[in-house]
Amino acid sequence: MAEDRTVRQEWKAGWPVAIASLFGFSIPTIYVYSIGSFIAPLEMEFGWSRFQITAGLSMLTLTSAIFAPFVGMVVDRVGPRRVALPGALLLFSCFGLISLTTEDIWVWWGLWLLLAFGAVGCKPTVWTTAVASTFERGRGFALAVALAGSGLGTAVIPLLSTWLIDNYGWRSAPPIMSVIVGVIIFPILYFGLHSGADKESGARRSHQPEIETVGKVRTGMGAKEAFLSPNFAKIAFASFTFTLAGVGLAANFVPIMTYFGLSRGEAASIAGLAGISTIAGRLIAGQLLDRFNTNIVSAVSFLLPIISCVLLLWEPVTVPMTILAIMIFGFSLGSEIDIIAFLTAQQFGTVRYGTIFGVISGLWSLATASGPLLFSYIYDVTGGYDLAIKLIVPIFVLSSLCVLTLGKPPKFDA
Repeated sequence: MAEDRTVRQEWKAGWPVAIASLFGFSIPTIYVYSIGSFIAPLEMEFGWSRFQITAGLSMLTLTSAIFAPFVGMVVDRVGPRRVALPGALLLFSCFGLISLTTEDIWVWWGLWLLLAFGAVGCKPTVWTTAVASTFERGRGFALAVALAGSGLGTAVIPLLSTWLIDNYGWRSAPPIMSVIVGVIIFPILYFGLHSGADKESGARRSHQPEIETVGKVRTGMGAKEAFLSPNFAKIAFASFTFTLAGVGLAANFVPIMTYFGLSRGEAASIAGLAGISTIAGRLIAGQLLDRFNTNIVSAVSFLLPIISCVLLLWEPVTVPMTILAIMIFGFSLGSEIDIIAFLTAQQFGTVRYGTIFGVISGLWSLATASGPLLFSYIYDVTGGYDLAIKLIVPIFVLSSLCVLTLGKPPKFDA
């Protein structure tokens, strides 16, 4: 009961941080899940290929991967709030500028590179640091609540962007979206994002001898000690490989299902179920991480996509079997970020969480950019997706073994 009271006390004091981080996690979906709605209008007006159009998003992702570790270092020094607020304003402003593109493809790519500098201020590192430094007993579920923001954005942004383009044209859609999303989200960030890390960094700047945080004073390893730890290599490798395989599969859901005989309508409807199971996976994984052995919970979650692979390769392919495969996969993919964020805080503490998780976040971005390209390359070479699905099965096994063998987490002195 004492532990339950502590969790309730954490939530009573820290719930604004969790809610603000939830909306913070939804911010990047404004460009990730709207670009598909812009493809057809840009093809029609400028004659660009789909590769040229989506290359803008790849440039942004790779730029984010390069800057992610440095963002983590800044977050550790000044706190998430002082990074997130200007970062969100810059991102909304830069996304609105996409409407200024011309028939010159280099202008389109340049605007996406400009958007990348706003995006680095809204990296997962910012929101996970805020939550991890505010919650301890209920950290798993708090991270899950925050991470559900990306699922929220996944459900809303494609519908909003398509409706705006159909009614107002593609040039009007970006600034209107920026204003709508910004007006809703920025006040929530401004009033809610006062995390333990922000209070601690504020105390350092004002030279206060005592630090009063929402939770406890942050403890843990230094960045160098963490980077030299074998457990960091395991977590980083598991994160990169799982994301490489998982995002590669997720980005090709619709073409994979049509390749196996489903209609485009059926494939699109089934793919949408992944968003629902993603949110469920995050919330359930958060509860399990707070209550059971985290290594076992993580390992089992990383093995679940193998079931999806087997179901997709099973002949004959049926709609119910495909639905089950997508739901299981979405559940696992949704829990991955929560698991990696939780394991990072558990194994290395929160003193240099931003720097440590920033490096892992950079690897995430690199894997996110590479996975879909590898799946497409294998399809171009072989004429199908069978080989790609078979190759990712051992990748999921390796990821699972890495988190299973992390060992007992260390105890840190205050």
